[in-house]
Amino acid sequence: MSIATAFQVGALAVSGLFALTRLPSAVKGRNPLLFWALLMLCIAIALGISPVYLAVDNALGGINIANVIIRFAMYGFFLILGVKAAVAFRAPGAGRLIAGPAGVAVVIAVGIATVVLFILADLPVSSPGLRSYGGQLPVMLYGMLGRVYPGYVAACLVGPALRIAAHRRRPSLMRAGAGLLGVGLIGVVLYAIQDVTPLDVNPWDHLVPYSSIILTTVGLALLGSQRIASKKRIKQTPLMQTYVK
Repeated sequence: MSIATAFQVGALAVSGLFALTRLPSAVKGRNPLLFWALLMLCIAIALGISPVYLAVDNALGGINIANVIIRFAMYGFFLILGVKAAVAFRAPGAGRLIAGPAGVAVVIAVGIATVVLFILADLPVSSPGLRSYGGQLPVMLYGMLGRVYPGYVAACLVGPALRIAAHRRRPSLMRAGAGLLGVGLIGVVLYAIQDVTPLDVNPWDHLVPYSSIILTTVGLALLGSQRIASKKRIKQTPLMQTYVK
């Protein structure tokens, strides 16, 4: 197993485990959007693994429809992540940039452009990562575009996440979760702008995005744990007061 594949499998394991822990709450109607976001992330990561991609895409006609699924699964994940994180970090400005008119315009424009570029490309045979078609201009633009929306959302959230991580009065779990999430989001931003840098990024083309996913997912898990712990304390406080009286 290559290092790149190991990072992919690791990211899938972490996100899959977190999704499973959220399933019981989602079934009960508690924060179901987070579960669906994690499920979309798992789908995107799984399809990024070559044997899985080929099996799924061949079942869909063998014309790389699976790659479009990857793109829109990631868009959905980052949209939900952005909305949820902006609320958790009490960052209304970031929330408006993600879910307000500007954010809606960005995600719609990216979605339409993704479909248009995919249609313009000549992709007759399944190819994981569209590596066999890298010389086509529509494919090159399609690949760059796939990083635009995640990078946009990540850029909106990096500041609020790191601000919470540096806030000494915040609970430890919240600070740790926000810190990991912030570092992961920085990786997403760097991955999004890699095409406009003069550096050779090929050695990091898999390591940066999948390590960022791992950090982001673990950060979300810690933030979720802090939320559960806070709710337990709120429920216990009235009982303790009653007992003391």
